[in-house]
Amino acid sequence: MLLERSLALPLLATVLTGTLLYQLANLEPALWIAGVALILFIVVRWRRLPQSPRILVGLALFSGVFLPWAEDPWSVLRTAFDRAGYFSTFLIALSFLRLAAQRSPMVRRCGALAVNQPPGRRYGILSYTTALFGLILNFGVLHLLGLMVTRGNTLAAANGQVSIQRTRQRRMSLAMLRGFAALPMTSPFSITLALLLTIIPGLRWQDILPIGFVTAVLLILIGWIQDFRHNPRRAPPGMATDTRHYSWRPAVQLVGLIGLLTCSAFLLETRTDLSLTLAVILTSPLVGIGWLAWQGNRAGMPGALVLLGRRLKADIPNQVAPLSGEVSLLAGAGFLGAAISGLVTESQVLWLVSALHLDGYFLLIAAMVLTVALGQVGFNPIVSVTLLASALQPVTAFGLTNELLALGLMSAWCLTVNSSPFTISVSIVGYLSQVSPRHLAWNWNRRYLLVSFGFLCVWLFGLQWLY
Repeated sequence: MLLERSLALPLLATVLTGTLLYQLANLEPALWIAGVALILFIVVRWRRLPQSPRILVGLALFSGVFLPWAEDPWSVLRTAFDRAGYFSTFLIALSFLRLAAQRSPMVRRCGALAVNQPPGRRYGILSYTTALFGLILNFGVLHLLGLMVTRGNTLAAANGQVSIQRTRQRRMSLAMLRGFAALPMTSPFSITLALLLTIIPGLRWQDILPIGFVTAVLLILIGWIQDFRHNPRRAPPGMATDTRHYSWRPAVQLVGLIGLLTCSAFLLETRTDLSLTLAVILTSPLVGIGWLAWQGNRAGMPGALVLLGRRLKADIPNQVAPLSGEVSLLAGAGFLGAAISGLVTESQVLWLVSALHLDGYFLLIAAMVLTVALGQVGFNPIVSVTLLASALQPVTAFGLTNELLALGLMSAWCLTVNSSPFTISVSIVGYLSQVSPRHLAWNWNRRYLLVSFGFLCVWLFGLQWLY
């Protein structure tokens, strides 16, 4: 175990450094060094990887067998390693934010504020808070808020009524899950946006993030309306209520911090030739380390720096375990998507689409249905979205626009995260709620999935006149 960690950390550092050298200085040897380091990292951590990343890495390796039949095998291999390293580096950079957030008292106070709300507004605040926290915590937000929900939703707090305890658990669990699922459409730091900006030529974050944010707000609102209609809005008589006062100041501070991070990335992207994804990769570690240092400011500058060094030394090794599965999954998806797009020609995809008599809006809906359906049998949306976004190029040949394709695939990703019992988010929330992932995804969330899909069909049909 100790040997694994001692090897894994330098390998991740090599992936990060090599990828940045290739992206910033166009040093091609650095790309191959990062690629080799990434392979070695996956090999070192292989025994501890979940099943899903193992399958995806295996498919990526299998696709490499067919590269000699590509039109330009060397170019396809370079692109495949580029995407694998790029997506992995994106996650490694974001881990510095997660590291700082896990130590932050401000984040814990914000979580307590969201959980301890009256029933009528608890769902909305908890759902939107999960989406906000997800910007910096990723899956960690489900652990943080989920544990708060579990600890606060005791049988005593429910006045000894098991049915009320279960109802509260279901409502708060669904609020967290649906808020987290909306993250791909709202966050400049989501891997979904990074993936689509990389794969779809000409797609700009300025065009997709605003409409994605509006779509996410509406999807969360649909869940809130359902919760409002089908559940009591007030605590039952005799129920114990939390009378403590929770300040909104930590929430304002957190919004300010996220605003600083977002503006820093946007400013770097607009003032340089860097893409938004690369700007996020560069700013996230700096903001994360600065945030971690600020948490020790009461000790003065020298004491804060000493404390920062101790925390980095203690906490960075703990990031290896959560990063192993995520990095392997994204690296496999990036490699597989690039390999398949290099092996399958545009004319072949056009022939298949024409044989199915699909085009434009109906092709987009079919792609969304396929993404969600594949999620129900274990396909991670990273895989399906990567393959579909790669295959449907150029978008004009299929009667689509960059923005419509990106928004449709982001929406399908959101629905899959909500409805697939095989996603990490459903597994985490199901475990904390003490229900099976299948029961959570297919029973608790079934009505929301159907209503949201119907809304998205109408929403995208209207948006095709604008994009």
